Amino acid sequence: WMMVPGEHTFLEGIMKGNGVMKNRKFKNEKNRGDARDRESNKPLNPKVQAEIDSILKLQEDARGPSLVEMHRIQKAEVKAAAKEAAIAAGKEGFSWNRDRDLDDGRKVDKNALHMILGGANTHLKEKFQSGFQ
Repeated sequence: WMMVPGEHTFLEGIMKGNGVMKNRKFKNEKNRGDARDRESNKPLNPKVQAEIDSILKLQEDARGPSLVEMHRIQKAEVKAAAKEAAIAAGKEGFSWNRDRDLDDGRKVDKNALHMILGGANTHLKEKFQSGFQ
């Protein structure tokens, strides 16, 4: 446990403790529902809240977009360019309707169905014997 650095940020410390330092006592017990949880729900001092917001804003501006955001923006640009190219080429967007496209060519008229099944019935009787009479 001493080899792993602690996880602490300045902003979380300010937001949880309302900017007030507290005495720390080393106790070997769990603190569930203690006074710190109730204090964290209190609103911060407006000056402290303004300072936190300005620090967060500066940090966000300095970092720039994340890799995921950059990837999403790039994908959106590529998709928009492909759509514009398809419209310029005269192609409309790809539309696929499951009911229409899957059923095309699958519907068989009854005469053709009877012809196929009737032929199978006679040819099967020629090749195989029926066990039940």
